[in-house]
Amino acid sequence: MRVRSVDQKTVIDNDTTVVDIAAGFDLATVTVTNERLQLANLSEMHDKALRTKKPEDAARYVKMKQRYLDHCRNRDELGNRYE
Repeated sequence: MRVRSVDQKTVIDNDTTVVDIAAGFDLATVTVTNERLQLANLSEMHDKALRTKKPEDAARYVKMKQRYLDHCRNRDELGNRYE
């Protein structure tokens, strides 16, 4: 997993293995709303999904990734300071 900024846009790549594990899993069945929105938590979820190879763990990572990217877009592109 790699996080970088390209033209004031945050991009997360090199995570296709985990995203592929989550493919076909119903993302509506997992929640990450109680998780702290930190890059460290996202990284831990990624590592856990790679280690366990469980679709549930991978789906949690995918949802947290989207939540993190939404936060970054809100911050970087729209200029808002809070989630």
